[in-house]
Amino acid sequence: MARGHSEQRTLYAQITEAIRRRIEDGQFQPGDKLPSLSHLAAEFECSRATVREALGALRGQGLIEMRHGDGAYVRVAAVETWMEPLDAAILLGQGQIRQLTELLTALLAGIASLAARRNYLLDTAALNRTLFNLECSTESSEEAVTAELALYTMLAQSIGNPLMENALRVLQEALRSSLRSFHEAQSQTGDTAGRQFCRELLYAVTNGEDKEAREQVYRYGEKIATILADQSRRRGGS
Repeated sequence: MARGHSEQRTLYAQITEAIRRRIEDGQFQPGDKLPSLSHLAAEFECSRATVREALGALRGQGLIEMRHGDGAYVRVAAVETWMEPLDAAILLGQGQIRQLTELLTALLAGIASLAARRNYLLDTAALNRTLFNLECSTESSEEAVTAELALYTMLAQSIGNPLMENALRVLQEALRSSLRSFHEAQSQTGDTAGRQFCRELLYAVTNGEDKEAREQVYRYGEKIATILADQSRRRGGS
């Protein structure tokens, strides 16, 4: 029986998530060819058009690439690809993850330190609202990732340094993907390190404690690097 439009969209999202999980779990490794449209359509009991829509979403997230006449392949990521709007932290090997998190951590530490020294420029009411949104969100949800990212963006916008603000904007999708993987891992263990970090960071920044703010970012960055490297190790990443 034909499915309605809304049901088809729900199914395409389910297929997208199912394939994404297989990439995350290492069932599909970088460079692997995905099953054919016909195979996936039969597996998910849907039309080839629905499968194409799901693959299009995965391509838009930067997880796969389409090769004309040859099908879909899991992307092989390099650190340089993080300058593109990707959702592909799960494709990086352990060494590349370390390099990426070191870059992101150094940038956020600099922003946090400057924000603390220039706390008279902060919109504390807006920052507290953003923190409240993070506190109210489900740990592994996209809302949690978005709220945490918004907090960093607001700090960057407040320090009066357009170059650092632009640098964060360039690396925003890399940071979003890293936070998404980190929050998902947290939700499985019940850990709330991300929320605790944001509370303590905002307290340090608004009270002008630049050294403490910087050190908190580095400690948090190390936690993120450890989680992402462990995920890569379990998938057999290099």
